[in-house]
Amino acid sequence: KNLWLIGAVVFALASCGGGPDVCDCVDNAVKIGSSDYKESLQKECEEYAKNLSNEDRLKRAQEAFKCLEKK
Repeated sequence: KNLWLIGAVVFALASCGGGPDVCDCVDNAVKIGSSDYKESLQKECEEYAKNLSNEDRLKRAQEAFKCLEKK
């Protein structure tokens, strides 16, 4: 489960930037499977990520891990 969560978080992180807030994407990804999970936010994070360069995805992922460290 931890590996899946890390993968979901990395994707969520990479998917945010000028779009949805990276920490919002991370927080939502952590909630997958719960009633607090927002599928619309996940889709927004994913759509945003599709348009990022590899460099921007890496930066986003680094920001995402910072969000996780704060928890």
